Amino acid sequence: MHRADLLLPLPAGDIHLWFCPHGEAGDPALDAAYRALLTPQELQQKDRFHFARDRYRYLLTRVLVRSVLSRYAPVQACDWRFASGSFGRPRIDGETHGLDFNLSHTTGLIVLAVARDIELGVDVENLRRSAVLEAVDHYFAPSEAQSLNALPPASQPHRFFELWTLKESYIKARGMGLQIPLDSFAFALDTPRDIGFTLADPRDDPTHHWHFLQLQPTLDHMVAICSSTDARIVCRETAPLQWERPLQVPTTRASKISPLSPIPPS
Repeated sequence: MHRADLLLPLPAGDIHLWFCPHGEAGDPALDAAYRALLTPQELQQKDRFHFARDRYRYLLTRVLVRSVLSRYAPVQACDWRFASGSFGRPRIDGETHGLDFNLSHTTGLIVLAVARDIELGVDVENLRRSAVLEAVDHYFAPSEAQSLNALPPASQPHRFFELWTLKESYIKARGMGLQIPLDSFAFALDTPRDIGFTLADPRDDPTHHWHFLQLQPTLDHMVAICSSTDARIVCRETAPLQWERPLQVPTTRASKISPLSPIPPS
């Protein structure tokens, strides 16, 4: 996948989203090819997982990152090296010509976002898992809790996952994880297909006007993207080292962020 004629163009202003559906185990012969691409440290990390399904997902995740990055740069999949940022976010170690990625996984689906010179975060959640509704009152912004609690009980789990994926995408784009309190920013979702975004104190994040998108690639999965520019999203589906194909995934919500304003008092 390192040949120049196989490289995919990745223009400025594009984000490529790669969707990798998976089960709990793979083909043993293919798994051997996967393991051959990992470093000794990655193989050790894989073996630390207690459950076989988690070892398989880790293996698949690492091969997905390596094989997809080799679609954009003349580097063999086994030759990529990675480091962790100050808050633990993985990044490419070495010259990347602006290439960056962000990764998220849940039961049944891995999502990888790739772009050049764009700060980005992606999150995917499985809608079949239980929504932690009690977390909203304790950890989310008051306006988010009020809006969710005003919905019929049957609609509240879906709203929870809308909020949670957006919040995760934002803190991942910032690269700071849960160092950012979840109640220090809020999303407004009462208008269909729209995403509103406010900060409790705009001075906490003065440099960006973030853009958000939500997609639902399957009936069971919701994806949110946060990016530092109003990017064009290009989707592909893949089984690493086997096949890939373009994928049409409709956007369920989107926003073009206006200058940041404070969260109104509750």
